Amino acid sequence: MIVEVTGPSGVGKSTYIKSLVGFLSQSGVSTGAICSLDSNHCELIPDYFSDLSSHNIKTDLAALPWFFLLLVVNPGFLIFAISGMLKIDGTVSEKVAMLRSFTRKAGIFRYLKQKKFNDITILVDEGLFHSAHNFLCSPKSHATNERVARFFNLCPLPDRLIVLMASKEILLQRLVKRGDFSPRVKQMEDLVAFVGHSQELFDLFIRICTLNKFGFCVDVEINDNRSLIRLGAEYIQSHL
Repeated sequence: MIVEVTGPSGVGKSTYIKSLVGFLSQSGVSTGAICSLDSNHCELIPDYFSDLSSHNIKTDLAALPWFFLLLVVNPGFLIFAISGMLKIDGTVSEKVAMLRSFTRKAGIFRYLKQKKFNDITILVDEGLFHSAHNFLCSPKSHATNERVARFFNLCPLPDRLIVLMASKEILLQRLVKRGDFSPRVKQMEDLVAFVGHSQELFDLFIRICTLNKFGFCVDVEINDNRSLIRLGAEYIQSHL
C-alpha cells in the first residue's frame, strides 16, 4: 500500500515520515519508505530508490522503464504534467531538473504498484502527487482551480494520502532556518511568493480531497508531534 505524505515545503514531511514509520513498525505493521535509508525497512526497495538524498542519474535510469510503463497506462496525465513543466516560468536547466524529478517520481510510483508490495505499507516523501508542487506553482504564478482539479482527476493517486499544512509564517521561518531553497527562488521576495502560492495550491487540494472523501489533512501547528503520529497511524491502520 502506497501512503504519500505531501504538503508545502518546510512543513516537516521527512521528519514526520521517519517518526510514523517507527511507530507503525513497533505496532507490527510491515513498512517501507521512499525517504531515507534509515527509514526504509523493506529489502524489496533498492537503496537508489529509497534514499532521496542520493537520487542521481542511476536512479533516473532505473526509474525510466517504470516511467514508460506508467506512460502506457496513464498517457493523459503524463502529457498534462510535461506540458505544465514546459509552460511554467523557469530556465531550461530548471525545467530539465523538474522533468528528471517527475520521471523519477512517476517511475518509482509504478514500481511500487507491483503485487509484491501489496502487504507492505510504504510511506513516500514527496511522491507523484507532490509533483504538482513543481509545475502548478512558482514564485510568479499559481495554478487556477480548473488546472488543480484537472491534475487531481488525471493523477494516478496513492492508496492513501496525508497532507500536512502549516501557516505561511511557520513555513517561511522553517525554510529560512533550513536554508534549502528551490533553484527557482533567487531572493527573499521569491521565497515569500513561492510559499504563498504553494500554500494556496495545497488549500485547493484539501478542498478537492474533502469533496472526494479522499486523503487525510492535518495542521501541524494545532497538534503536537505525538498527536500527529497517532492520527496518521490511525488513518493508515483503519484501511489495512
